[in-house]
Amino acid sequence: MLKFHIEETLLGSPDPVFEDEVEPRRGLLAALLVDQAYEEDIDMFLGELAKAAAGEPGIVVGNHAVWAIMSRDKVILEQMLYGDERTDGTEPARTEITLTEAKQLILDWREAKRHWHAEHYPAADAVTCGQPSSK
Repeated sequence: MLKFHIEETLLGSPDPVFEDEVEPRRGLLAALLVDQAYEEDIDMFLGELAKAAAGEPGIVVGNHAVWAIMSRDKVILEQMLYGDERTDGTEPARTEITLTEAKQLILDWREAKRHWHAEHYPAADAVTCGQPSSK
C-alpha cells in the first residue's frame, strides 16, 4: 500500500508527501495527487480508472504535472515535459502502479484532503474540501 502524509505548502494548501518512496517515484506519485485538486478531478480520474479496468484501451489522463497512462492492470505515471524538453530528447521520469493501487491512492487522497480541510477550515463545506465548486 502506498502511504503518504500531508504537509501544508507555503500557499496554505495540502501537499502529499511520500517519505517511503525514492525519486523520481516520490515526486510522480505526489504530482498525480496534486493534479486531483477538486472533487470533479477525482471523480473523473476514478471514472477513467473504471474504464481501464473494464478493458477500454488508450486511456491517458493528464492535468498539469503527470500523464497517467492506463491499461487493464497498471497505470504508468509519466512526467509532463514543457518547452524545449519536449523536443530536445529529454526522457520523462516514469513509474508504474497497479490499477488497484491507483484507485486506493486517489480515494485515500480524497479522504485525507477532506480531513485536512476540516481541520484548517472548519466552517467550509466538507463536500468541496473547502474549495469553491465549479457548479
